[in-house]
Amino acid sequence: MKNHHIVVFILATSLYLFTSAWAADLEEGFMGYKWGDDIWQYDGLKQLYKKGGITFYSNPGESYIIEDVEIGDVIYGFYEGKFYAVYINIDSLDKYDEIERHMKAKYGLPDSKSSSKEQLFTYKWKYKDVTIKLKTDQLKGNMKVAFYHGPTASGLKKERILQEIETSDRFFPIEKDENINMVPFLESWNQR
Repeated sequence: MKNHHIVVFILATSLYLFTSAWAADLEEGFMGYKWGDDIWQYDGLKQLYKKGGITFYSNPGESYIIEDVEIGDVIYGFYEGKFYAVYINIDSLDKYDEIERHMKAKYGLPDSKSSSKEQLFTYKWKYKDVTIKLKTDQLKGNMKVAFYHGPTASGLKKERILQEIETSDRFFPIEKDENINMVPFLESWNQR
């Protein structure tokens, strides 16, 4: 039992230091990667996936070791060739719980969102220009933490909406809450 407490203490200390490093680095970037930097500035990255202006990369062999805890499976997101996001897979419930506790301690209570249909649960924090999301897919058992730099990804939401419209059978591409000037059909017909 005593060994279990020691392991939990070491893990908690490690993750505390890791989240402290995140906070110190988050305003400018993530662990040496600067928000908004061009992809060509990072030689070791290997492209994983590309769709539209979004490209995801990994750096094979790169991991972060903090107090003997290895953090791997880091994916870097670039939008229009600029660094805007980091995704880190979480491989154990203990790490997930510690990250959740430290995020709450550092950034306060999160916004939360769940989808019973898709069995997804997300905690969301805002730190200056960075949005942090701690996500769980209960069906697949996947867990991750993601960091998004808002100014670098400002056009991303519009691009995703356009891609969804093009690939879906959505009838009308205007959201309910959008204000637009509607011209009655017959008036517009008479103007031709």
